[in-house]
Amino acid sequence: MKIKLIISAMKYEQVKHELTSKGIEIDENADLLITERDCFVEYLIGKHNGDLHRISVNDIFCIESFAHDIIIHSIQGDFKVTERLHQLENMLNPSQFLRISNSVIVSLAQIRKIKPTLSAKYVLTLNDGRAVDVTRSYYYIFREIIGI
Repeated sequence: MKIKLIISAMKYEQVKHELTSKGIEIDENADLLITERDCFVEYLIGKHNGDLHRISVNDIFCIESFAHDIIIHSIQGDFKVTERLHQLENMLNPSQFLRISNSVIVSLAQIRKIKPTLSAKYVLTLNDGRAVDVTRSYYYIFREIIGI
């Protein structure tokens, strides 16, 4: 059995030792995840041209879901990840990232412009020039978080 750990550095070695002593393998690409409450990742692992890359969360513009593919758009480029969007939403710090639709998580620090539309939606322009929609389902949550 393989497990991915998202826990503080203070507890990581202790938990890793306990699990490995019981025959459980720690792997960044595992489907099972153990997380510590209020502990968020500082980087994600993404794939580009067959190579694995470590992507700092500070470099992420947004994360999009296209059918079964989850793509991280970052300063270094676009990377495919194995986690589902709801998993990433739980792994990322909510003070830095916000889900704005069923298919997009955006970095709050990367929002350059917010444009309201007539149908209770917003169109966000990110620092990389990409435009993403805040859908009606997430409209009021977005307004509350942003403070508008």
